Amino acid sequence: MGFEYKDELKELLPEYMDLLEEQGKIESRGEGYYVCPFCNSGDKKNYTAAFHIDGARFNCFACSEHGDIFDLVAHMENLPSDWKKHYNKALKIMRPYLEDDKPIKAPTVRIPELPRTEDYSEYLHKCHEAVSQTDYFSKRGLSKEIIDRFHLGYDAEKKVVTIPYNPNCKGYVDRALWDGNSKYYKHGNEIFNVNVLYEVGINAWLSGNSDYVFICEGQIDAMSFMEIGLDAIGLGGVNEVSKLVQKLKENPSAKILVLALDNDKAGRRATGKFIEELAEAELDQRYIVNSDMYEKYKDANEFLVADRGGFIEKMKWVLY
Repeated sequence: MGFEYKDELKELLPEYMDLLEEQGKIESRGEGYYVCPFCNSGDKKNYTAAFHIDGARFNCFACSEHGDIFDLVAHMENLPSDWKKHYNKALKIMRPYLEDDKPIKAPTVRIPELPRTEDYSEYLHKCHEAVSQTDYFSKRGLSKEIIDRFHLGYDAEKKVVTIPYNPNCKGYVDRALWDGNSKYYKHGNEIFNVNVLYEVGINAWLSGNSDYVFICEGQIDAMSFMEIGLDAIGLGGVNEVSKLVQKLKENPSAKILVLALDNDKAGRRATGKFIEELAEAELDQRYIVNSDMYEKYKDANEFLVADRGGFIEKMKWVLY
């Protein structure tokens, strides 16, 4: 087989972009513009993106990368400088879009998927009953009160700890205890403890009122604040700030948000992104930013475990 599909494949660049977007490998900014897969242009204020496709060609006005579907496939698949491999890989990926040696021109009709709602309550209840079999949470500085309040659990068979997102137990995250490098695995994707944005705070002994909600990256960090009497939510990662902004657009909160993401490059970048998206959404949301909140520590839980008293005093200083 030669390169007889070359012209047809070039015309399928828009379909390839749709495929990459569906796979979560690229983000659309509308009207043919995308976050650039080469230089990441597009993740800035106002979501302006310089990467654009026009028919069978792409061009990034920020980094000057340009080409056709074969060039983009080579980059996305990390292929060597071998045009034959570029062609063969593009053909393999886009084969479903070809029919009788001709590209399918009919537009693809996307049917939005309804979110699946699974009830994990029975499983999470069993895990909570077994939570005394692990000291993971106590080593993270969390009291029995917090463990019970958030229905934290332990699966002895899988050797994972479980953290429900919210009291309805419709989703949770777990973490393997047998792998020190293991990350949290999501079952569903919700903001942890999000209800405190709208409820009367029940943890107010430190600040004297319940007007503040700390915004953390992780669930354990959020519970670290709850441990010392402050309301907090856990985004579930730095990439979830847009989800919180959307939540606030749909249902504004009267609380003062204290931006308490991790004390590292990713956390600071996410803090900036959150502020930019609030401005872009024209939300009149009150918030506090303090770059020295965690001092020498990476996050709330590290601070809590290393120096509980210092953590409490620092948060009093942040709020006053």
